[in-house]
Amino acid sequence: MKMHRIRIGTQTAFSAATILAPFEYAVANGFDAFEWLPDKTASGVGWEQRDLDAQTRRRIKETAFEHDIRQSVHAPWQLNPTDPTFEQRFPETIEFSQDLNASLINIHLYLDQGIDAYIQGILRFVKTLTDAGITLTIENTPLTGPQDFNLFFERLRDLAPGRASQVGMCLDIGHANLCEATRNDYLRFIDLIAPEVPIVHLHLHENYGDADTHLTVFTGPSQKDESGITGVVARMKQRGFSGSVILEQWPDPPELLNQARDRLRVLFDIPPPSDDHVFDIQENDPVRVITHANQQNPSWRQRLAWIRDLLVSQGPEIDMDLLAYLAVYLRLIGTGQIPCREDGGHYRPSHHAAIARDIFEHLSRVKNAQNALIIRKIYPWLPSFSPAFTRAEPLTRIRDIAHRNDIPKPLKREIKHSLQNKLHRCAGPEDLATSAALLKKITDSKAHYSKAFVESYKIFHAQLEEFFNAAGLDRQLEAIVRSGKEHPEGRHDSWFDTVERIRVFLKTKKTSKTQSGLIRSYEQLTDLRVRFHDMLPSATNEWAHRLLVTDIALEDFSFAILGQLLNPLEKKTKHPPWSHILHILQLTVRNLELSDVDEKECRAIASELEAWEKELKAKRPSRLLFLRIKATVDRCRRLSDRYADRILGDFALKVETLGSALG
Repeated sequence: MKMHRIRIGTQTAFSAATILAPFEYAVANGFDAFEWLPDKTASGVGWEQRDLDAQTRRRIKETAFEHDIRQSVHAPWQLNPTDPTFEQRFPETIEFSQDLNASLINIHLYLDQGIDAYIQGILRFVKTLTDAGITLTIENTPLTGPQDFNLFFERLRDLAPGRASQVGMCLDIGHANLCEATRNDYLRFIDLIAPEVPIVHLHLHENYGDADTHLTVFTGPSQKDESGITGVVARMKQRGFSGSVILEQWPDPPELLNQARDRLRVLFDIPPPSDDHVFDIQENDPVRVITHANQQNPSWRQRLAWIRDLLVSQGPEIDMDLLAYLAVYLRLIGTGQIPCREDGGHYRPSHHAAIARDIFEHLSRVKNAQNALIIRKIYPWLPSFSPAFTRAEPLTRIRDIAHRNDIPKPLKREIKHSLQNKLHRCAGPEDLATSAALLKKITDSKAHYSKAFVESYKIFHAQLEEFFNAAGLDRQLEAIVRSGKEHPEGRHDSWFDTVERIRVFLKTKKTSKTQSGLIRSYEQLTDLRVRFHDMLPSATNEWAHRLLVTDIALEDFSFAILGQLLNPLEKKTKHPPWSHILHILQLTVRNLELSDVDEKECRAIASELEAWEKELKAKRPSRLLFLRIKATVDRCRRLSDRYADRILGDFALKVETLGSALG
């Protein structure tokens, strides 16, 4: 498995001359990760978050961005999610992390009130962190052992299965060495951690098992015997570790940090750093290019613009591997697997729509028989660029909703700050999730908001789903009917016939339960896809995009119908309904052709199937006819195998590789 570039960094320290001294050292010496630990004690030693003002935070953020440093924040060690003060104090850490553009917050595991209470304490903030693109990690202390973490993540999966993937473990080697169950044997600590526990962050320091002395690695026990540290590295590689390794010390001289980093780079097989952060697609693999661009472009708008510029730079001959990786990347972004963050700018959704139009137009120009199947995988993840979203101020209904007088002030503030301002400043897929959560809240059976407000919000949410191409098939088809009137096709008799066929299909889709009803629905779906494809050559770009996205939704639904049709056919019978089977197969091959799968072969197979179906109906089947049917079915299988191999070849490994690289 291809691993993401592992980073090695340092941390703040109360013993440093100034708060910023360790960070400035990290910048000057080429470290590519840094962790901020507000460690002020009751005696006044150390520092706290409020000691860094807004201007300083902005300067840190810009410096880290310029030098490609991934930042993390270690919450004050006293913060305990089971303590009543946690709910008031932890938001300060979140705000601090956002100001620095940190990608991770780390806190200690406390067991004094039990694991369930601890989990309930952090769950209040997990969604907020996820929306902000921040990972939460839980660190082992000398008082917590590997079994505690096994139980913690098991209970987290039970109590909040939807949030478990958003929390990881920070493995602290020095603390593992002091744990009573594994004293002076931190490798055993690692070996006892269940494979399901995601170790995503690493704290490296040493001690002799007597105190938490935070010795620089390779200056403690490993100075004479490196097997412990090499064992850690080997185990992290085996787990597919892809996070930051933080050296938790500020030694005298600090050059010991450089020596430790350089030795760790060799052990982790990390290539030497390059001053050139601009990657040439011809000289570097797409994973490296996308990973770097993802880091440099935190917002959805920036990432769309980067993809547009990259595609244009490739000219008419776009590398097939690059196209496939971009399709995977856009899907990971669109589904929220790769979070987006604000970029500090102020761009309304119309900018996103304009970029999407540019991408679509370029892809339409370079599309050919070889890349058409891959390009189809990109279309659904581009925002809509219909006139409703390209005007200067789109999605303004949310502004009116946020200023209504029939809703409470707290809800007004929530809508304004969590959605309205964010959407009109730096829109991203995360806004759709925010809107969905708000919709669920206001339509809850226990909620009692005015009917007019709820209906208005439902309309807005539907508009937002249309912008993100997230509406269901029924609503997409209904939108086709509405918007068709605005296009040339809508003025022809054939369009009125298409509208009627859409309505019939929607009705059949809802009522079809029998085999004959399902086949009728499958026939109507296929007919609609043919009609949409016939419209494409004369369609405007916006209309073509809408037709294609709806066509892809019909394609997805065709698999659902096909699954229901095939289930009864799996039962063995002496007299299979051959005519029935051949008709289903013919419709399936026709749908593959419409999905840009080997069009010539699909047409030839469909023609054969149609001929055999007619012969079956016209006369008593002969052995020769069944031999011909078998030959055609074998041809179908070969087509299916080639299609499956291509999908796996184009996407399966790329999903794993890029997903791993992007963490």
